[in-house]
Amino acid sequence: MSSGIRGLGGEREEIDVLEHAISVIDRCPGVVGVRHKDFTAALLCSTMLPYGGPMDAEATTSKTAPTAAPTAAPSGLRVGELLLVLDGSGLHLATIGTEPVLARVKPTLYERWAPLTGAPDGVLLGIGLHPGAPETAEVVRAAAAHGFGAVVVKSLSHDLGPLAAIADAAQIALIVADDEIDWRQADVLIASALATSAESASSFSSLAVGDLFALANSIAALVGGATAIEDLQERVLAYSTIADQPIDEDRRVGILGRQVPFLPENAEQYAEMFRATGAVHVPGVPPALDRLAVAVRAGSQPLGSIWVVDAHGEFDAEDHRALERAADIAALHMLHARNAADLAKQQRGDLLRRLLEGGEDSRLIVDQLGIDTDSGSIVVAFQPRFTSVGEETRMGRLIDLIAMQCEAHQQGTECVVIGNTVYSLFTGSAAGAERTRAMAERLVGRAASSLQVEVLASIGSAAHSLGQISRSRHDADLVLLLRSDRPGAASVASAVEVRSQLSILELAQVFRDTAHLASPQATGLVEHDRRTGSDYAHTLLTYLSCGRDSAVTATRLSLHQNTLRYRLRRAHELFGIDLDNPDDTLLLWLSLRVIEFG
Repeated sequence: MSSGIRGLGGEREEIDVLEHAISVIDRCPGVVGVRHKDFTAALLCSTMLPYGGPMDAEATTSKTAPTAAPTAAPSGLRVGELLLVLDGSGLHLATIGTEPVLARVKPTLYERWAPLTGAPDGVLLGIGLHPGAPETAEVVRAAAAHGFGAVVVKSLSHDLGPLAAIADAAQIALIVADDEIDWRQADVLIASALATSAESASSFSSLAVGDLFALANSIAALVGGATAIEDLQERVLAYSTIADQPIDEDRRVGILGRQVPFLPENAEQYAEMFRATGAVHVPGVPPALDRLAVAVRAGSQPLGSIWVVDAHGEFDAEDHRALERAADIAALHMLHARNAADLAKQQRGDLLRRLLEGGEDSRLIVDQLGIDTDSGSIVVAFQPRFTSVGEETRMGRLIDLIAMQCEAHQQGTECVVIGNTVYSLFTGSAAGAERTRAMAERLVGRAASSLQVEVLASIGSAAHSLGQISRSRHDADLVLLLRSDRPGAASVASAVEVRSQLSILELAQVFRDTAHLASPQATGLVEHDRRTGSDYAHTLLTYLSCGRDSAVTATRLSLHQNTLRYRLRRAHELFGIDLDNPDDTLLLWLSLRVIEFG
């Protein structure tokens, strides 16, 4: 960076200047941002504002101030700072006198039957520990002896005073997670906050939490280009407002709609940016201007991105580093801002999961979700078909896309991810067959064009009562099962369209559970084919499926009709198959069809 900024004390001070600029620019809306090489010019109105002491006239000129020794970045994060980052996420400190510095490593999961392992000053997640049990007190003491900095437990409506006193005596922090928080969510939140860089963590307290617009202005002044901060759905969360910085039509449209305009080149540009480990130069497709972009991450978890207009192609390696450091600060803002919303979303997702699974508490769950199922409902399932490993980022963006499209289809719609399938529940008029199918087709098309992800969508059966909602989800799963192993099948299908095949699928389960119901001739055919390499089962199934029309069957099997007749005669001789008996023929066809469905 420029000597004018380095003169304030190295990279640590550079971050402080960045933060100070936020408040300065907010209080001086008329200030004009210039290239960061002359960044002090953007702070002219700060000469009367204290910043670690008065700034004299020399500090606002191009002269280089005396260089201070760089301040070493902290190697860890204090417990109080961690909880400040995660404020509103359902975590709080129970101990009074102990506030250790935590190592920036992933939390360790407690395993009852395994010895304690983990990095010094790490966090131990006390999964399964009851705060009132004597065992828990011993685990806390053992964790302190091992060198852990903090233990996380749930209160389970129990008085934590005695356990907190034990933790204080052992000089280890006791963090309490709300009972409603899933342990996986707690793991992700703590790991993400600890993984964020030392620079951003130590600067957090002096930055107004959630003020992404001020941060965008600061980045724009520091780097020297109009800035936008986006989430994973390509929504514009904040943008800079510094005058006289060149912009293009893409930015103008994005700001007006608070959504990045859909362009054919978007998918490739975002993929390149998220694959990179730092800031990348993204050439604009004329008439669009170039951009400098960086992914915002908390550890390995993507949160969004920052895009800076590079109107003159002048950004250099130092600009890249400046934007990367700004991304660390943005990560804390975005992580904090979404924690409370994530917790509420997770709780509603858990309720929807229970509703889809069915149970006696369905009425209570519907009341808690605040949805009306009296006028009918339907479940829609979406399943991506990824072609390679390491698709976590695209899966996250796909989930966001599905949630957004479903919300647009019906306000207040809930989505939940189970395995690799995303489920949505629609009610009332939004559950109509035509509207639901049209929405699913639009979503599948958007996923293919913007994310390059093939998605299968299945529409369950209509549910006219609470008890039928789980049935609708079950049918949606069966439709996906039918489509998943059939290349070239339609991307969107409904239970109504394949009702007969769904019935055969369920009969297949009945036959598997009650083997004596199946035709013994069908079982013999399949076993003989497996042992000898013959094709009697497939020949008979095709013959019966073609209405016992020899000509059509021979054509479909690419056989001469005489060959077909020979096979049918041999099947009768070997297995006693009598195709003139309608009951035997029906059971034979049904058994072969069920076997085909597997």
